[in-house]
Amino acid sequence: MRAFKIIMCAAVFAALSVLSGCAEKKEQQEIAVPILEAKSVSYKTKPAEIRDISQKYEQPGFYGYPYSKSVKFSVSGQIESIEVESPSEVTEGQLLCTLYTDDVQEEIEKEEIRLEQVKKTVDTLYENEADANQIKMAQYDVEIEQMRYDRLVKSLEDYNVYAPCDGEFSMEMGRYPYNVNSRVDQGAIFGHTIDRSEKFLCVEVYDNKLSNVNFGTSVRLEQGAQSSTGTVTDIVFNDNGDFSTYTYVITPDNEDELLDFGDITVVFDIYSRLDTVVIPKKAVKELGGRTFVYLLIDGVKVEQDIELGIEDNNDVEVISGLSGGEELIMN
Repeated sequence: MRAFKIIMCAAVFAALSVLSGCAEKKEQQEIAVPILEAKSVSYKTKPAEIRDISQKYEQPGFYGYPYSKSVKFSVSGQIESIEVESPSEVTEGQLLCTLYTDDVQEEIEKEEIRLEQVKKTVDTLYENEADANQIKMAQYDVEIEQMRYDRLVKSLEDYNVYAPCDGEFSMEMGRYPYNVNSRVDQGAIFGHTIDRSEKFLCVEVYDNKLSNVNFGTSVRLEQGAQSSTGTVTDIVFNDNGDFSTYTYVITPDNEDELLDFGDITVVFDIYSRLDTVVIPKKAVKELGGRTFVYLLIDGVKVEQDIELGIEDNNDVEVISGLSGGEELIMN
């Protein structure tokens, strides 16, 4: 009996030892997870202001030649000669290109024979003292054939291509540039001539036209300490395939107020708004058809939809969505 008690004590002691070892091993295997403290986010902000704003554009002006004239083929045919290089300076009426006239020359020769025949008929009638009505009808035939002959001779000019004005001519550079023996269609453009007959004060912008600037828009012309006014009298659009340009032609109200030298700044004054909400353009976001800004409200970043109005170089009017004084997140 005593031996049995000893054996039981030994077994309990062994079991307790095993459990104690597992607990220590479990404690050794546990990994402490560090707790990270969140860093505070710093925002760069600007307030939405209530003030006046004017939509205006300031653009460099220059005196140039905004106009060009297209040079087209009057008839279909085949190029016989190209008389100028491209580009090159040309004068009004200078021959640029000729087309073959073989078919027309053949028609002229045939018409010339018919004209001579009807003229001989009239002479014969006179010699034979024919009836006056016969002579008169024959004379009508002569007039008709003469008109046909003159029309054919005049049409030879249609096979020549001339410079429409003084300036710089450049040949049209399409997929297949023109060469001798090229086939051409009536109305096809052979090239363009920049009209250098008169210079104009111009402003040129690329791809996107100035919004709300139209014919008759008033401008302010600044040249150093000099200042004068003018008007937009034309807008010339050109597209060369790679990019497009809008050239605004300005007519000064008093040309004598501008100097012959020095840079000219053209200021387009479009609209003015008084006491309205104004924010920096950099604060405005656009995504999925929405226009919005980020506001900082009690330390929280919040999106706010807005509707925009007129703009100047750096700022824009907010028509709805803001009332002024809001903190705009700029970064």
